[in-house]
Amino acid sequence: MASTSLVRSRSDKVIAGVCGGLSRTLGIDATIVRILFLLAAIFIQPLGWMAYVALWLFLPYEDGGETGFNQLKRQFGSGPSRS
Repeated sequence: MASTSLVRSRSDKVIAGVCGGLSRTLGIDATIVRILFLLAAIFIQPLGWMAYVALWLFLPYEDGGETGFNQLKRQFGSGPSRS
């Protein structure tokens, strides 16, 4: 294994860096991980794409950056304000 912590990659990303981070953690090529996610999204509906979204929401970037959930909170606010 190349890395011990599960994080998203900023340098090896196509959409959100999930596959790049997984490939670095597992020590395999990112293309293989991307193909596996694609096959899971096609054949194991809806678990394949739901797993990708869950990893995007909860994994931080490799440099200690935000999780996808925190990015959404920052972009859309913390919720409707009540007056």
